[in-house]
Amino acid sequence: MLNRLSGAEARAIRKGRRLQGTLKLTQERLALLFGVDTRSVQRWEAGDVPIDARTALAFRFIAEAPQEVLDRLWEDARAARAGPAAETVRPS
Repeated sequence: MLNRLSGAEARAIRKGRRLQGTLKLTQERLALLFGVDTRSVQRWEAGDVPIDARTALAFRFIAEAPQEVLDRLWEDARAARAGPAAETVRPS
């Protein structure tokens, strides 16, 4: 069974990764990674909206994941948001 996460725990994870100089994980970047709007992240961290078990698992993954994995997730999220027009085609 997956456990929920408090807003304070979520905020500590985000700020902990940011302070480590990793992703500079702002609320905006976290929202992009999770595919939600920034306000959702703000509500989670304030404790206004409960963090469901799946999102809690993602937060915990972010807390423990190697930097290379987070960098790749960030790049993938940015590319997905930019859409297919932003993808470059490499000649074979």
